[in-house]
Amino acid sequence: MKKHDVLGMERIRGCIFCLGLALICSASMVTGCGSSAKLMHGLSIEELKPVPGILPSAKLIKGTISHIAGDRVEVQTGERIPRYLSIEAGGEEARGLQVGGAVEIMVNDRNEIVAYQRPADSPPTKIFRGALGKQFNPQKERVTVRLETGRDVGFYARAVAMEKLAALEVGETADFAVDRAYLLVDVFSLGKPRELAAGSSSQAFQRRLEGAFVTIGDGRVRLRMKLDLIQSFPVRPLLQPAIEQLAPNELVWIYLDGQGQVIDMVRVARR
Repeated sequence: MKKHDVLGMERIRGCIFCLGLALICSASMVTGCGSSAKLMHGLSIEELKPVPGILPSAKLIKGTISHIAGDRVEVQTGERIPRYLSIEAGGEEARGLQVGGAVEIMVNDRNEIVAYQRPADSPPTKIFRGALGKQFNPQKERVTVRLETGRDVGFYARAVAMEKLAALEVGETADFAVDRAYLLVDVFSLGKPRELAAGSSSQAFQRRLEGAFVTIGDGRVRLRMKLDLIQSFPVRPLLQPAIEQLAPNELVWIYLDGQGQVIDMVRVARR
């Protein structure tokens, strides 16, 4: 086969792939088809429970478009310098933008733009609660999140969120923000119970125990305690990914709430 024929076939395959990807992304953004609408890989709205909202660490800024050139949109917000938006990154929201038009910009706690939209009744992000299911590798852009149902779901993240995602511990509970394409754009950690003073919060631990990991299953972790006694403790679903990574006989501290449920865990060096 001639070289230009091979290149032609590759271009065709690329176009077919892009078309398929566009259709998948479009389908994932449709949330008005009923309560059983699917988001990705069979994930339903009922399971993800996304709520239109703004993370406590984020804020919404309103502005007016002053200039558009190529992919860049200049917005005057009343701040010292203009904000600049990418048309490509805006997707559907970028359609119809014009000079003089109003726009709403979501920024994180680092003053970085995470999403934007034309004026609407709801913000440009939706929030859901979960925990980091596996250690995040920014090179792969894919984040595993353990939902409150106990299911692990993979999300792709925008570059603006990667550093904050990489700072999370496996099993650390957080509120995640997704844009209209269901890409992760921001995250807000709810804190580690072991760092909260006992009794100061519903998340704070009431008791700490030490033991060697034996196994985990059916929502319970088994530890070998002192005098070779094996005990079983219920584990909150969002912490289970962290415990699943433990090696047999690895020494840990577990933190229990008032109901005796394991709400946090930390590895302990052998003495």
